[in-house]
Amino acid sequence: MKLLKQTIAIILFLVAPYLIQGQNEDSKHAFWIHEDRVKPSMTDTYEKIMKDLIAACKENNVQETQWLTLRFNDNTYLYVTPMKNMAELDKNGFQTLNDKMGDDKVGKLFSRFDETYDEHGDYVVYLNDELSYMPDGMTQTIEGQNYRIMYYNYVTPEKDKGFAESMKKIKAAFEKHNSKIHYRVYKTGFGVMGTYYMIAVAGESEAKLAAAGDENRSLMKDDFEPLIKELNNHAYKKEEKRGWMRPDLGYAPAK
Repeated sequence: MKLLKQTIAIILFLVAPYLIQGQNEDSKHAFWIHEDRVKPSMTDTYEKIMKDLIAACKENNVQETQWLTLRFNDNTYLYVTPMKNMAELDKNGFQTLNDKMGDDKVGKLFSRFDETYDEHGDYVVYLNDELSYMPDGMTQTIEGQNYRIMYYNYVTPEKDKGFAESMKKIKAAFEKHNSKIHYRVYKTGFGVMGTYYMIAVAGESEAKLAAAGDENRSLMKDDFEPLIKELNNHAYKKEEKRGWMRPDLGYAPAK
């Protein structure tokens, strides 16, 4: 982990001027994502270790980090931490644990994760207010709506602007019809090969979100399908992932 952070810091020093350009207001909503692709057979073990880590953070009143947790149906776990700036990638979010527990104990705690996955990594995404539709206020967590569908839309550089313009039209259509389905739009940043826009939709359950989707299509009538077709013309690949927010695997510092 320390080697990874040192490598990230060196790369950021070299490319930071280019990363800052073009992010403008989106940089106010940067998120550090840590992704673990957990072996299905190790799910219980993995979650037990994560809960031990959370317990250690609470016991030692760790203040320098926080995260929301999402588990996809392919057993991928995403940990989402807000960032004030890119320099935070070089910050040790568990410095308090190292100071209070000691490097050896913390190292042994994190080493327990090693057998639970073969692939994991870090990257940055940006929440785009302008493209998102959240009329009740921007939030990543909605009371009683922990189910998630995430639509990944991959774009080439020449299609990037067109995709964003189509998303603006879709948002205008949702506003016009006062749609009850809300969504947030994220765009990839540092650490991701290529570019994608991820559209996150929340619901109470798969069945209730599907029913709400059918109702929304009926509500928007002739506006919806043409705009989706226009959007698809700008994407060279699309993926859909489903999962649940896991409050029990998240962490927030005590006030």
